[in-house]
Amino acid sequence: MTRSAMTPVQRMQALYARQPVDKVVFLHHGAGYCANNAGYPIADMYKDPETAFRAHALLCEQYGVDGTPFFNFLCYGPWEFGGEIKFPEKGESGPSVTRRPVNSPEDLEKLRLPDVPNAGCIPTQVEFARLQEKHGAPISFICGSPFTCAANLCGVENIMMWSIEEPGAVHKALRLMTDHLLQVSRYFVDTFGKDRIIARSLAPTESNKLISPIHFEEFALPYLKELHSEILEMGVKSIYCHICSEQNQNLPLWAQVPFGDPGMLSFGHEVDLATAAEHFPGQIIAGNVNPTLLANGAHEEVYEACRQAIERGKQYCASGYVLMAGCGVPATTPPYHIYLMSKARDEFGRYD
Repeated sequence: MTRSAMTPVQRMQALYARQPVDKVVFLHHGAGYCANNAGYPIADMYKDPETAFRAHALLCEQYGVDGTPFFNFLCYGPWEFGGEIKFPEKGESGPSVTRRPVNSPEDLEKLRLPDVPNAGCIPTQVEFARLQEKHGAPISFICGSPFTCAANLCGVENIMMWSIEEPGAVHKALRLMTDHLLQVSRYFVDTFGKDRIIARSLAPTESNKLISPIHFEEFALPYLKELHSEILEMGVKSIYCHICSEQNQNLPLWAQVPFGDPGMLSFGHEVDLATAAEHFPGQIIAGNVNPTLLANGAHEEVYEACRQAIERGKQYCASGYVLMAGCGVPATTPPYHIYLMSKARDEFGRYD
């Protein structure tokens, strides 16, 4: 393996092994865009593993993306505990919840942990993981975060209100969700083995636009630390987490959470890459190109934003930087803008 002629697989392996890479890693996150790019219905990204895997693989081939296909489900939680969801129709970006199993603190007392192999989207996750296994890709699964998944389970408005009026109910929801996510983690480790697994987590409800650092420390932090610690104790080597939206005030608390050696943390445009690197010096840092800019900005603005992100990432992220959108790439993003991300990586992302 030489730094001047790395394949995407070699580049990713070197990144996680803390070895030099030839150029900045480039990853893509956006199921709806993958579907539109390949001409598939967006709903198939969430219910048809073969189509979802192929759509992501085609995008990686088309734009020189270094990552491999992965499965995501943004509204994880309600369906797995017996609620109902609706798959996206034309113009919708992802599944939505049509019935939550929890609408009051009393409902939490009736709730029981689901049968993991048959719960919600988990059978689809497993089918997708079989395809990852077949094609030699890292096997990923949804591991949290507990607070966001509990908010999905109960409704964000309820969780916000109960955190003030019924804190015990919030802890009850978090306890149930953490126990469930630990069972899911054990199920994937036992099914596929610990060596090739990457646990994936999204944390949008922890945003300081919704909760204060005080509430983060009380409700989110203890369960994150427990979940991540136990997943790593199972032998999983790395956890990926998207710390979504405005979370600058939470970063000192996030820094107490283990992510592996190394883990990967991605950030929105609200968090400067130098700030992220300061708080997580041992972790791979990804992001933070504004997805709204990708969807609606001028070509020159997109290219310049990517250049700036690459140069700041190379300067400050000593444990590795990954060029990526700061959240999911909107399905309506012009294809040329994804090409510009790839072009900027090739032109500005090389290491001496």
